Amino acid sequence: MTTKRFVKVPILCALIISALVGCSKNDAINIYQQNSEYSFEETLLNLDLAISEHNYRIIHRSQIGQAVRDRGEKNFPLSTITNFCNITYAKEMIEINPDLINEMPCTIAVREEVPKGIIVSTRLMNEHSSNKKQNEFALKINNNLKSIVAATVE
Repeated sequence: MTTKRFVKVPILCALIISALVGCSKNDAINIYQQNSEYSFEETLLNLDLAISEHNYRIIHRSQIGQAVRDRGEKNFPLSTITNFCNITYAKEMIEINPDLINEMPCTIAVREEVPKGIIVSTRLMNEHSSNKKQNEFALKINNNLKSIVAATVE
């Protein structure tokens, strides 16, 4: 191994590790979740109703757990991600800060977790930016998301 190659390998490894560490962001503080007493299917039905009652529209549903089961993992825990949006809120969000479009659509996950049971969770928006209007908007959306999760599990 030449000296150049000997020096390049550790530098390359250091850059890769730095990139991985820099990209791994701990958003656990922004996750809001509640346990559901209902079955997985009943919880999804409750979620649909709660989303509708809060004037949002479901735009997509990803049934990840079922897809894994369909590939042969028969006992894999069920998990479904539901994306939904309110166009009026989306417009308001873009007018406050166009970069916030990356926060859309809203997402709520329903998952089976042993031994906890059925978990309903969502990622909350940052309420502590330097933009006061953005913080007020985030608080409003976060309250809606928490209310939808609460209605789903009640």
